[in-house]
Amino acid sequence: MNASDLGTYLAMGGYGLYVWGSMGMCAGVFIAEVLSLRARRRALLQELAADDTPVRAARQPVLTRQEAT
Repeated sequence: MNASDLGTYLAMGGYGLYVWGSMGMCAGVFIAEVLSLRARRRALLQELAADDTPVRAARQPVLTRQEAT
């Protein structure tokens, strides 16, 4: 695209409001998602820290030869 100045580039041939509005909405949703994930992680870590019972990893069941066949 050959734009003679910044205003022409930002206007995008008359579609600038749509293009830049869409870009802004995508950026806003992305930022909201990142902030939401951070808040959920922080809440989960606080919940785990407040819980008195130790967290143990679940053991995978071990199949014997009879069960495997």
